[in-house]
Amino acid sequence: MEFVTPTIIAALLGGAFAGGFVAGLTGFGTALVVSAIWLQFWDPLFVAPLVAICSVAGQVSGARTTWRLFQWRAVTPFLLGAALGLPIGSWLLDHVSAEGVKIATGLFLTLYAGYFLLGRTLPKIAIENRAADAGVGMVGGVMGGMVGLSGPAPIIWCQLRQLSKQMQRGIYQPFNTIVLAVAVALHALAGRVDATVGIGFAICLPATILGATLGERLYHTLDDRLFHRAVLALLLLAGLGLLIRTALES
Repeated sequence: MEFVTPTIIAALLGGAFAGGFVAGLTGFGTALVVSAIWLQFWDPLFVAPLVAICSVAGQVSGARTTWRLFQWRAVTPFLLGAALGLPIGSWLLDHVSAEGVKIATGLFLTLYAGYFLLGRTLPKIAIENRAADAGVGMVGGVMGGMVGLSGPAPIIWCQLRQLSKQMQRGIYQPFNTIVLAVAVALHALAGRVDATVGIGFAICLPATILGATLGERLYHTLDDRLFHRAVLALLLLAGLGLLIRTALES
């Protein structure tokens, strides 16, 4: 694959910057943004591992001032649940309609985020139970194994518990970072992380770091209400993107 044409360089850098920015701002969302751009130019077998690596880079870079917020004790049950859910999701992918799952997930995210973006009040779930957290993490793992969307389940759960933006990010950012790191390892074991992906990542890394730095600075200026709305907007983007991608693939 050639990396010398202006269009290719612009697509790589533009996607990397945008993905890094949303990761720095909200603590997730790199894959949502960059996939929408890069899949217009390249095969998913190239995009998937590059997105995963850039997502980890964006998460790590975007955590330079937020890592102190990480709630490791709180996130542990989510990760244990995800460890069980990921292989289940991969198994289900061979036994259920992937298209049906994508449509159902896209509709749910679109309706959920769109409804509450219209000003409706989020219901509060007053549950502090590690078993429930593990169940949500397992759902995230299953969805990650099936359609590559491990983040929405814990994000929605944290929103429904009406946690502060610091608590929300302290739970789902380390969750997403670790799950994405596992995804990178799986791509490497499958032989998808080759020299071409390495060159692409080298080009993207500076733009990813710059975007994450700017997004992280903006994050600190947002109050809880604006942060919640930014997260809902990204969930809406995820739902719509999943529906559009499924329609184009069919």
